[in-house]
Amino acid sequence: MLNKTDKRLVIQIIKKSPDLMNILKAIAQLNLPQGALAAGSIRNTVWQVLSHQPIELINDVDVVYFDPQRPRNDDQIIQASLIKRMPDYQWQVKNEAYMHHYDFKDASKFTSIEDAISHFVETPTCIGAYLKGNDIEIIAPYGLTDLIQLKCRPIPMFQNNKTCLSIYQNRIQRKNWKKRWPNLAIINS
Repeated sequence: MLNKTDKRLVIQIIKKSPDLMNILKAIAQLNLPQGALAAGSIRNTVWQVLSHQPIELINDVDVVYFDPQRPRNDDQIIQASLIKRMPDYQWQVKNEAYMHHYDFKDASKFTSIEDAISHFVETPTCIGAYLKGNDIEIIAPYGLTDLIQLKCRPIPMFQNNKTCLSIYQNRIQRKNWKKRWPNLAIINS
């Protein structure tokens, strides 16, 4: 269960971002099963607002959905249609029903979009949003506290695995988030 205050804050931040609202509307129009905006677009926007920085999309716009019945190459078709319709964004579309093949070779198949999002590398990135009617719904398998408090830690399955922890640490270093958000607390375990 998500903390209601944190959820309201994240929804308020998303609503105040014309880019994120346009993206959510475009995703809703696709009628993708469990379709959502996920990861960095939301995380970065929240961190920018909480750090009193201008809001700008600084990475790919990750559209995720979960449909084991759909062919794998549909991601490229959906992505191409989004690029054609809204070329200002760097779209990346993934059917998470297949992503366990790429990210977790020994893992069992994901069962839902929330399950897939729970396997993103760090807790504040494990977030998704979608429109249900006119309401914004939030997916946050590990809650929103780390996101709101500008804390970055590996997901639980990475914490006691040296190889996975190394992936997390390399990603943090490569992304250079501490420079962009000086108040961000990086937690390595």
